[in-house]
This record gives sequence, C-alpha cells and structure tokens, in this order.
Amino acid sequence: MIADVDAALRLLIGTLTYPGEKIQVDLDPPTKDWAARRSGPVLNLFLNDVREDINRRTANYLDIRNDEGVIISRRPSERTFMFTYALSAWTSRPEDDHELLGAALINLLQFEHIPEEFTTGVLNEITCRHHPAILRVGGLMFSERLSTELWSAIGGEYRPTIAVTVSIEIPTGLAVTAGPRQTEPPRFEFRDTRSDATSTVEGPSPTLPVDADGNPVRERRRGFLDQSAAKDAAEKTRKA
Repeated sequence: MIADVDAALRLLIGTLTYPGEKIQVDLDPPTKDWAARRSGPVLNLFLNDVREDINRRTANYLDIRNDEGVIISRRPSERTFMFTYALSAWTSRPEDDHELLGAALINLLQFEHIPEEFTTGVLNEITCRHHPAILRVGGLMFSERLSTELWSAIGGEYRPTIAVTVSIEIPTGLAVTAGPRQTEPPRFEFRDTRSDATSTVEGPSPTLPVDADGNPVRERRRGFLDQSAAKDAAEKTRKA
C-alpha cells in the first residue's frame, strides 16, 4: 500500500515537473552519504510520517448490497490515513535547488488528488471505487521544531523542504454477514391498556424496487395520477 503511494508520487513528480524531461526522484533519507552518492539534479521524497486522520473516523457501518440492491453484509467505515513526505531539491547550486523545487511545487499544485492513471496496485483499487487519494502541498510536517530536528536526526545537510501529504480512505475491519432477506412487510401492533383496543401499522413492502441508495421506490397514488390526467385533458379541451 505505502509502496503504491511512493510509486504514484515518484511518477507524478518525476514526469510532470518538467514536461518531456524525466527528473530523478529518490525515496532515501537525505543523509550525508546519500548526498555524496547522488549524481545530477535529484528531488528527494522522504516519507517521514504515517498517521490516521482521527477527525474523519466514524463508528458507522457500511451496507454492502448485491446487484438487486439487497444488503448482504456490513463492514466498518473506511479510515483515512495521511502519508507525509518531505520534498527537497538537490543540485550543485542553491539557485538551481530553488528553481527545481519551485518547478515541483507548481506541478503539484495543479492536482487536488493523484490522477487515477498514476496509481497501481491497492491504491488503484481504492481510487477506482471513487475514493481519490487527496493531495495536500505545503502544510506543516509536524511542527516547526520537529521539522528542523528531522534533519539533525538523519544527519543530513539542511535544505528547504515542502511537505506533501497524501490522504487515503483505507478499508478496515471484516464484513459481517447480514441476516436473512425480509419477505413480508413489518407490522407493529399498538394496544391501549385501558380499553384493550388495538391498532396495527404496516411498514413498506420489502418487495418494492429500490433506488441506487437502497431506498424503496414507491409508486404515486393512482387517484392523484388520474386526477392530474383529468385536469390536463380538461385544460386542453377548454383551450381547443
């Protein structure tokens, strides 16, 4: 899953930063040893944080329906995870670093999400279910202090960085099989404890057709339709 996000971002950044020209994009931590080994201009895309966006978590279950619109199972809602990368440019001069990093920034700002054609594997399966991988550029990686300490921790040379965060809704939990299909409409009986009088209320028929959201599609009352048709006919006769 994470490798699919890596590959999508590398392809997006490496091929579209300068259209028609391929830019090298490395995932290695930008340590001093890595910097010494590199050759030519490189964009470093270092994954430094993976966490759940708990503000988007819900306790609801999702209904899974068959081709007839009948619920066959239920499973927990997806959880949204955020993958944050530190994007930095490495050339031979600061001016060239800034030019390359600026070009990458302009490229990324063209997209609200990673285009489906750049995705593979599990990430492609998720985006094909109308859950795009949301792309956010330029936010805080953690805090200003932790962002600076990141470079000290990996022992690398400090470079300007751009935070690139990809948010993905990932399926979680196991599906629970639904109960047997309802064949009769539900009936509710109400009884007055004083007079012992009873009344029964019947719910919608389970055999009614359902819409795309699984809600019963009810026919309009025949009387209303007949009255509407009669009014239309009378109006046409009057105008004639």
